[in-house]
Amino acid sequence: MSDWGDDEYEPQDAGSSSTNAAAPSGGRAFGIDVGSLADELVDAAVKSLVRKEVSTVAAEAVKDALTDDVLDALRDRAETAAAAAIAAQLEDSGLDDDAAADEPDVAEPVLTYGSVDEFLREYLRSVYRRKIDGKNRVWAAEWWKYDEAVIRLEALWRSWEFLRRDPSTGMSVWWRDHADTHMAVLMDPQGPFAPADAMDPENQCSKGDPLPYKRPPEGLFPDVREATAD
Repeated sequence: MSDWGDDEYEPQDAGSSSTNAAAPSGGRAFGIDVGSLADELVDAAVKSLVRKEVSTVAAEAVKDALTDDVLDALRDRAETAAAAAIAAQLEDSGLDDDAAADEPDVAEPVLTYGSVDEFLREYLRSVYRRKIDGKNRVWAAEWWKYDEAVIRLEALWRSWEFLRRDPSTGMSVWWRDHADTHMAVLMDPQGPFAPADAMDPENQCSKGDPLPYKRPPEGLFPDVREATAD
């Protein structure tokens, strides 16, 4: 008995502690429902395994179902869809087969000279005048008998036809990169015309005269403009 009246005093169980007194009930710890969490983890693991098995089964089923006939049908459908998509894009952009058909064809450039023979006869031998004495320079009036000479002269003609369409530096490029290079080789005493008789008057010319020239056999160098016109 105390000064405050009768007290009912119950001794504390020695086997208990403050920790046990504060222990939560109902499967909760630190505010987390441990039981529910465990159920969710189990459900997630089970669902993952099930999805994996279902995916495997589905993949095998699809593989078995994709026969050659089915694959061919899918390809046909894909091609049809692609063609429809392209047609839709062309329609949206304003381009269609009729519009493309209405566009004029780009004309082929018209050649000034119809053959390497005409180019040499009408142009090159007159503009590239050099003294041909059979010593320092050589040439052959029958130029078509020398294969390398024909190929180089053909290259000069074709490059001239192309570069003449450049109104700015086309001719300068032709002289520098083509004419001067090939003509120096052609006139070299050890060049393509070396087998010719350098001392034959027909293969020589004085300073300022056109280069020696004889017309090749008929039909050897047909006019390519006529073939293009046909």
